[in-house]
Amino acid sequence: MKKFLFCLLCCVYWNVMQAQEYSGITGMIHVPTAEMATEGEARAGVFFLNQEFLPSNLFYQYGHKHNTTNHFLAITPFSWLELAYVCTLYKGIDQYGEVGFSRKDRYFAVKVRPLKEGKWWPAIAIGAQDPGRTMEDPNGDFAYFQNFYIAATKHFAWKRHELGVHLAYRYYRSDFNVKWRGIAGGITYRPAFAKNLRAVVEYTGNDINIGVDYLLWRYFFLQASLQNGQYFTGGLCFKINLLGKKMQIEKQTDLTINR
Repeated sequence: MKKFLFCLLCCVYWNVMQAQEYSGITGMIHVPTAEMATEGEARAGVFFLNQEFLPSNLFYQYGHKHNTTNHFLAITPFSWLELAYVCTLYKGIDQYGEVGFSRKDRYFAVKVRPLKEGKWWPAIAIGAQDPGRTMEDPNGDFAYFQNFYIAATKHFAWKRHELGVHLAYRYYRSDFNVKWRGIAGGITYRPAFAKNLRAVVEYTGNDINIGVDYLLWRYFFLQASLQNGQYFTGGLCFKINLLGKKMQIEKQTDLTINR
């Protein structure tokens, strides 16, 4: 009975404490996973993007690149579906010759999980960022972050420690992010002595990133990472469950029993 309750609590915890990548969709840092946030969860946040993360041709003057921020709104209406709206700011030169964040790249992101994680098999999810072209972008020239992916995730528990293994295949439609095409993946670790803390190591297809994230006061999610071990990226997210605390616990318990 004790072992059953322990496994139950671990599975509940996995579902409640998932993090999100820079787009607001559940993931690691820049690599997607097959994890899903709790059903009914809504998120609003901002993510600092180092210039080294931006597409190679994204510059505003004389080949100069720049740091910027992502702003997102995301929701998990069902346990198998996540949606996000993302706005990335870009520097540009306006009609008066002033340099500022006058350009914006807006897009939607979606992730669907057709297969839930089981005892002997991983969760499988498919997703996309900016899957459609906009009226201002008939040729996809400004779809800097447009990509499609399939991801698999499997969790392992040992003495209240949690290890997550993640693998993904990602395709960027444009050549702007060609260095991130192909196989990506990573490992997440959550120690038993700090349940709100998670460490991440990921491979994007070109870079190796390391980071940590922490859930503060149940509603504020902090993230910090080093792009390729050198360049800082990080974010802050406010999250709340629209179904309410009581319903959230009941739903997580039901999901765990059926797992």
